[in-house]
Amino acid sequence: MLPAVLDVKVELSGPPEEFHFARIQFNSYGGGWTPGWAQDYPYAETSLLTILSELTTIQTTPQSFSIVRLDDPEIMNYPLIYFSEPGGWMITPQEAANLREYLDRGGFAIFDDFDGPRDWANFQRCIRQVLPERNLQRLTIEHPIFQQFYEIETLDVLPPAYLRHRKPEFWGISDEAGRLQLIVNFNNDIGDYWEWSSETFYPINLSNEAFKFGVNYIIYAMSH
Repeated sequence: MLPAVLDVKVELSGPPEEFHFARIQFNSYGGGWTPGWAQDYPYAETSLLTILSELTTIQTTPQSFSIVRLDDPEIMNYPLIYFSEPGGWMITPQEAANLREYLDRGGFAIFDDFDGPRDWANFQRCIRQVLPERNLQRLTIEHPIFQQFYEIETLDVLPPAYLRHRKPEFWGISDEAGRLQLIVNFNNDIGDYWEWSSETFYPINLSNEAFKFGVNYIIYAMSH
């Protein structure tokens, strides 16, 4: 069954482009039967890529994704990488060096599915080891990433049910030229909406909004 379909089809100008992204396997603690980095896999990926191929002219397939270890130079082959549950990240020097090189080369990273002060403190500790000279900044609706493809109207979004006691926040880090290198979905889990979009677990309008964020992130990564 296909995921929930958005209400409008928008085409990109110019020739079609191929798109393939990577989910990052990183060192972490906890996670139970499924480690944090693998949460929502693989249905989040297949749903998002199905939407991307249906609603844009980007050439991709529901299987256009890979799992790559964060310390593997193979990440340089992907314009976008996705992290799930970075609140449990246990960064190594090899991971920090590889991720920094990836971001400085022009790659883009999404950090998703974590919440609360403990997760945030751990994420900050890790990302400082990657980009110690750059600061996380809270993003507002005026940032181009939210108007890149779909015109997202508000960042006051409703997170998945298990996070309703939290208020989602969007953070990022930019390079010296102002290019956003990564985006952080804190107190949120848009991958959960992607994963369950073909079921009746969440209302369609909430899944659709999550897809809009995902499509915008991809278009931004490919065009910057």
